[in-house]
Amino acid sequence: MTAPFHNQDPVSPVLIARIWCAFACSITAISFAAIALSGATDPVPMPITPPVMTAVVAAALTVFILAGSDRGNGIRASIAAATAVMLVGSLLAIPHTLLMVIVRTGQLLTDGSGPFEVKLSWPMTLAHGLNVLASSLVVLWLTLERRKQSKRCLRCGRNSAEPPATRGRQRLRTLALVSVVAALTYGALKLAWSLGSDIGLSGRGISGVTAGSPGFGDTVALTVLAILASLAMGTGTRSTVMRWPLIIVGTTGALMLVPVSIAAVAQLIPALWRGISIDNSEIAPWALGTVYGSFLIWGSALAWLTIGYWHTTRLVCRVHAIEPSTNR
Repeated sequence: MTAPFHNQDPVSPVLIARIWCAFACSITAISFAAIALSGATDPVPMPITPPVMTAVVAAALTVFILAGSDRGNGIRASIAAATAVMLVGSLLAIPHTLLMVIVRTGQLLTDGSGPFEVKLSWPMTLAHGLNVLASSLVVLWLTLERRKQSKRCLRCGRNSAEPPATRGRQRLRTLALVSVVAALTYGALKLAWSLGSDIGLSGRGISGVTAGSPGFGDTVALTVLAILASLAMGTGTRSTVMRWPLIIVGTTGALMLVPVSIAAVAQLIPALWRGISIDNSEIAPWALGTVYGSFLIWGSALAWLTIGYWHTTRLVCRVHAIEPSTNR
């Protein structure tokens, strides 16, 4: 029989998480207030809430968190709703923000040039990063609060050290296959363009492109990384060296793909129906639909795969696997 577990640490993890939440939300509020005052904008405009609104919500959320969540489900629901509103201030900007940072880093390493100008706004990048961090910490804190109230282990959320048996191996393989096929569809087009092909291009095409051009060879490399991570997660490996890096890669990839694909498809379908371009692109309509359709399928499958992999490969929890002699 599994021994009982302890949640009575000298300093409660729930209290620590609460303090960090309040701190992160307050810094996020200050950052977006500074953005609003300075007039800084994202290099790639996306439909997000105004920075001043994000700053106000983040400040209000700080007050809610400091007030505590032990006053009932209403307070917790308000905190969760405010967190969602705060995250909307960055959610759709995150894909391009992350991509521009990666592409710019690759450009500095390769000294590549191309038809597209790589623009970065470090103030906006910092603000979006803080927003995501603060939102993630609030979710963690609320999760710990719920586990504490239900008397479950704070670390794993279970009532026993052993994780429940799962039958998700076949599902992991299926999701990995879907993710890889969708990634290959996009990767093949991007690789062709990187090598000078004009397939899927209209008008004059994209001139002066090489594999070292920003936004071409580097995105192909990211696609390869995502494919390798998907294949590894599809095997259900429990390697302690690989598990968290795979989860991080999958989470980051899904975070980059899902928001932008949903926003693009929402604009692309009506635009294609009316025969107009949503971005004055040199990409042919069928290729544009292929790219964003691949993003939507790829991102959704990768997100589901990552969650399934994390759940399927959970390990024995060390926190509440206590020797019986220590509980006498």
